[in-house]
Amino acid sequence: MNAGTQRAFWDQIEEIFDPELPAEQALFAEREPDYNPLAKLVELLEIETQTLRRYLVIGAVGNGKTSELYHFGAQLAERRMIVLVDLWRHFASTIGDSKALERLQTWELLGLVGVALYRAGVDRFGHKWKHEPKQLQQALEKVRKSEGGEGPEIDVAKLSKAMVVVASAAVGALAAGPAGLALGAVADTGLKVLDAGADAASWSWYPGKAARKASDDHEARPVLDAVNAMIMTLQGAYGRRLLILVDGLDRAGDERVRTLFAESALLGQLNCDAVWIAPDGVRRLDASIRGLTIQELCNVPVLDRKQPNEPREAGLRFFRSLVTKRLDRARSKLIGSSGPADPFPTELVDELAYYSGGVTRDFIKLVRLATSKALRADADAIDVTMVEYALRESRRAKERAMNAAEIELLERLMTDPERKLPEGEIAAQLLAEQRLLAYPNETTWYYPHPLLTLALLKPKPSSPS
Repeated sequence: MNAGTQRAFWDQIEEIFDPELPAEQALFAEREPDYNPLAKLVELLEIETQTLRRYLVIGAVGNGKTSELYHFGAQLAERRMIVLVDLWRHFASTIGDSKALERLQTWELLGLVGVALYRAGVDRFGHKWKHEPKQLQQALEKVRKSEGGEGPEIDVAKLSKAMVVVASAAVGALAAGPAGLALGAVADTGLKVLDAGADAASWSWYPGKAARKASDDHEARPVLDAVNAMIMTLQGAYGRRLLILVDGLDRAGDERVRTLFAESALLGQLNCDAVWIAPDGVRRLDASIRGLTIQELCNVPVLDRKQPNEPREAGLRFFRSLVTKRLDRARSKLIGSSGPADPFPTELVDELAYYSGGVTRDFIKLVRLATSKALRADADAIDVTMVEYALRESRRAKERAMNAAEIELLERLMTDPERKLPEGEIAAQLLAEQRLLAYPNETTWYYPHPLLTLALLKPKPSSPS
């Protein structure tokens, strides 16, 4: 294989191992079903009952929740109307302020869901709205005014054109997917990305613009009523159950999610089935959350609870599958060549998987770092030195600015045979920073990110009993 073809191959690998994008269905790697709550929820939602099912799925940022959510929606798209909203992408791209997520209020979040429903109704379901968009507009403007906010009229139709929404077909044969699958759209399931249009109006309504007084449920209820009117209209028009999927709140932070779900009851009162994605740190809120059931999506268990220094085979298989599917895609895009015979030796993939801690995004970043060295070296495959480079660079970033108290807590945890979550704010912060990870096998247990065990952490032997 000549140098140009080899470079083209590694270029394809770098492109397809993008840590910021959810996996297309063709690239989706399945977790062990026993440790995947969304796999179980598919079975529950396939059963038609009068009971509404609403869930709060929690997990660490980057552990594959978004890819799982897209796959979850794809599996149900033949039987449900699906509307998926990625709040993180909306705030980062359309609003241009991802930090505004940390100030988002309940009425604003409900309003965003309503705008997404409008977009899906018009551009995916072929629905002709009547009074419902005006009802939503008036409700939003009333709450905004009550909080001292000002601005031009909230035009739901115009705003919807600048909001990226993923939706299924409403009725009949499944529609073809878009030409570009950048956000994980899937042609054979009916899920389709509705991108922001070139003529979309800039957002005149700015959710989360500033910290204001928190509106109470009484003030925000008209917004919920307007959204529920839209839900009932769609379900009545097409005779299919609606499922709303909301991604991105894991980037909003624990405190904001507590405000949205524990201090307000409104998000648990949508008149349809719903799944919300939330951060790991709200796991202790079961008793405070009304109308939703918490489900936990832990990191892929590449460690064993009893012997965390030994890789766990079942977890490694997930990452081998992830690499194989992306490698096949990269090969399919090459012209006149299939690329190197064995660019990712299994033993090196396993090492990267183990030291990723089972966090999908960390694994993809490690592969990219190793790949960058292979590209510069015109190599046929990643080798030990490239893997060592990837681990070294990632380890340094993971260790940065850790203090003695944090290190002592993690070293103490390593000697705890029960692997229980330590008490206090330090543990909560380490969990949020993904220096402390949660694993699901047997029961939820905790261990430092394996990158930290390469050099920084030196646990003292446990005292004999």
